[in-house]
Amino acid sequence: MSGPDEGANDDIAPSQHEIALEAGAILFSEGDVGDRAYVVRTGRMEVSRRVGSAHVVLAVEGPGTILGEMALIDDQPRSATIRALEPSSLTVVPREAFDFHLARTDPVIRMLLERFTTIIRSISAENVRLILGIR
Repeated sequence: MSGPDEGANDDIAPSQHEIALEAGAILFSEGDVGDRAYVVRTGRMEVSRRVGSAHVVLAVEGPGTILGEMALIDDQPRSATIRALEPSSLTVVPREAFDFHLARTDPVIRMLLERFTTIIRSISAENVRLILGIR
């Protein structure tokens, strides 16, 4: 026999929490395993890649931006390094919470997210090659 609370939390996402970063702090590095995403609340974050000794800045992101989501969508390593350019606060979205929301998304939208992630990874790699003049 099931208790009164069994299944009661089926529609509640796992908890999220806030973190603070000082200017210059690395949130995660290119190649790391992704187990969470982050939503920027305050501050600015640099998105970069390293090819050999070259440091290529791909973007600077601010409040309202989600970071690290691609590794959760396609289970690939982090595609870039994220560094705080100034004191920043972020909401941590654990894989369980991300998967909770993704599982409730229309299957066609999930397929689009997977496809867009593949395209973004490809374009990002090509942009770095073009910036550095690598063929």
